[in-house]
Amino acid sequence: MPLGRTMPTRNSTSQRKSFITMLGASYQKSRQTAAIGRADEQAAKVSYRGLKGISASNSPRLYRNILGRNDMTNRRMILALSTSVFLANACHVALAEDKEAIIGVATAMTGTGAATGQQIAAGVKLAVDEVNASGGLNGTKFKLLIEDDRTQPGGSVNAFNKLVSMEPAVIVGPTLTTFMLTLAPNIKRSEIPVFTTAQGAKVTEPDVGGGWIFRAAPRIDTMIQSLIDYTSKEIAPKKAAILYANDEWGKTGYEAFKKAGFNFDVVETFNFGDKDFSAQLLRLKSASPDAVVIWSSLPADAGLITNQLRQFMPTTKIICSNSCAVDEYYQLAKGGGEGVVTVAPWVPGLTPESEDWAKRLKASDAGAVISYTSAENYDGAMIAMKAIASAGDLDHAKIRDAILATQDYKGIVGTYSFDEKGDGLHSGTVVEWTNGAMKPMAAK
Repeated sequence: MPLGRTMPTRNSTSQRKSFITMLGASYQKSRQTAAIGRADEQAAKVSYRGLKGISASNSPRLYRNILGRNDMTNRRMILALSTSVFLANACHVALAEDKEAIIGVATAMTGTGAATGQQIAAGVKLAVDEVNASGGLNGTKFKLLIEDDRTQPGGSVNAFNKLVSMEPAVIVGPTLTTFMLTLAPNIKRSEIPVFTTAQGAKVTEPDVGGGWIFRAAPRIDTMIQSLIDYTSKEIAPKKAAILYANDEWGKTGYEAFKKAGFNFDVVETFNFGDKDFSAQLLRLKSASPDAVVIWSSLPADAGLITNQLRQFMPTTKIICSNSCAVDEYYQLAKGGGEGVVTVAPWVPGLTPESEDWAKRLKASDAGAVISYTSAENYDGAMIAMKAIASAGDLDHAKIRDAILATQDYKGIVGTYSFDEKGDGLHSGTVVEWTNGAMKPMAAK
């Protein structure tokens, strides 16, 4: 779908078709009218073609004004519109010659998810800055626009819609599965490729985003199986308990452990934004578990839970979702994170390439956090920009197809090969926090 086109509203489709049909008829008649002349005939032709892209939702008054006038007035209106459409087309040509593509980012810059959102933005910004500094890709340079969703589902919709109005080539969306599922209908309607690192299995299902969502992170079912296998073989708890987020992400983790045969003696949930978990933790403690599973969407929540859990169960083994696989979590856990087992899409510093990338990120922004979140979004932005350059123009369908065609792309996090659903990464690493660093673990 070309940039600048807005999807029509449900009730405007028939009006729009009638409007365009009328324009076509007027154009045909204008060819036979000497008074209009050849120059006016060409202008009318431009208007008919150009106005095919006008949305009824944005111009109901335009429809009413033209449809309610007589034939001669219609011609005058068409000629007036011809001028504006011709100028608009000229602007589009200039844009094409400049070859600047917008990369939009809709994420949390404030609220409880701000630290994670800032990592997303930092990764994308580094990618855009590096490509532009090298002269762009195939003559295309990129402009970064960031909108704050304030860590609120409604905020994510507002941020996304605002970016859509700015005609981006690609949008990088939030990392929370719940937020992405909330956005999905808008993504499907907009027909703009959206990258995300949200790991819930449903996110990339074709009926959710209509084939417009691409994931620069492993699916949770891929990641969680590695963690479950390690927990079963190496920790092998006789009694276990779980505290999970009462959202799509948390339920996915709980159901995966259950499906693998884990029988939890105590099952507790918490809500988004909770700060005091003492009631749930007391109930967990009553079962005297050997291990507790924490399944949280945000490092901030997981860090607070771990810190409070250690006050009740100082030596109990903790198994955690990948929200625990970032420095933010370890710092918020205040020492309680030591020995916690989690799973990460990527571990910093394991390869020369990742070390070099970390140095570049810090050089660009001394306050930037080196994490799998910033690395995944760097990779996603790079893949998106290469796809835009490969597509040859800003047609969203061509960009989507170019992303899907990406195979064996070696990024910072790993090698990306996109499947038909839009998933690019397909593995994770089980790690344990040891002396303040994540140590990769291997099942014996």
